[in-house]
Amino acid sequence: MPDQGYDPGIRGVAVDGRLPDAPAPIPLPAYDLPDGPLGIPATALAAYRHAAEVLGKEQPGCHIDWALIASIGRIESDHARGGYVDAAGTTLQPILGPQLNGTGPYAAIPDTDHGVLDHDPVWDRAVGPFQFIPATWRIYAADGNGDGKADPSNLFDASLAAARYLCSGGLDLANPDQLRTAIYRYNNSDAYVTTVILWAEAYRKGVAQVPDSPVPVGAPGPTASSAASPANPGDRPRTTESSLPPVSTGAPSVTPTGTTLPGSSSGSPSGSPTETSTSSTCGSTTPTTTTTTTPTETCTSSSSTQASSRASAAG
Repeated sequence: MPDQGYDPGIRGVAVDGRLPDAPAPIPLPAYDLPDGPLGIPATALAAYRHAAEVLGKEQPGCHIDWALIASIGRIESDHARGGYVDAAGTTLQPILGPQLNGTGPYAAIPDTDHGVLDHDPVWDRAVGPFQFIPATWRIYAADGNGDGKADPSNLFDASLAAARYLCSGGLDLANPDQLRTAIYRYNNSDAYVTTVILWAEAYRKGVAQVPDSPVPVGAPGPTASSAASPANPGDRPRTTESSLPPVSTGAPSVTPTGTTLPGSSSGSPSGSPTETSTSSTCGSTTPTTTTTTTPTETCTSSSSTQASSRASAAG
């Protein structure tokens, strides 16, 4: 019998509800990586590094690093739509995947959370910057920023949950075969796995920390919510890595989103990735910083874009 509407007979469903070996995958363009450091919004970069640090203590044998987490965050939501988040790292507008109603490459997953996480009381939808379906989030929910709740729409929580998901089963991601196995669980697509690995390698070569975006930038595929953005987001303080509260290791003991749940993209890129900056504001007073000792140009663009997937993006 279905468990809270989720058919236990479905096997191999990706973290966002995609079926393996989809008969009609969404085509995405091929890319060429640019020269120089790639931009990641400040809050997203802090969340990825923090998640890797926590997993390094929880499961040192997994050997996960921030660049792999960042790669998936980039592909699934363009780093929470360019770091369009509040001071705690929670997205300022929902990031929701399509209804998981059995259409196209997605499984049919009737509502499992009464719409608490995905705002849909009929069908489940993938939620947040790492596109967790509610059933999967219930298992891997994490409190990454120490506020006492686990929210799939929070960058720190979702990054830590994604890291735990990738490391589950005792995998060693330093082993190339086991690395691919872990990424396949996130999305059972050869093109997706290859692209995640390429982006991770590119990020390891140099990253520029750029400001979070005051407006949402485009996200690849169907993961970007169509909800209208706030008319006047205004200035917001930013979470930095040094200001994060301590996070206890081990399995999460918090209730997801602070609410008791009932019963307890994301297109797949193909080819090699690219960074094409299409919307940026450059000036002489806001320098970016990099993970290397050499500063980059003074540009406040906040995330990169995929050539045919978005009309406008920053960074």
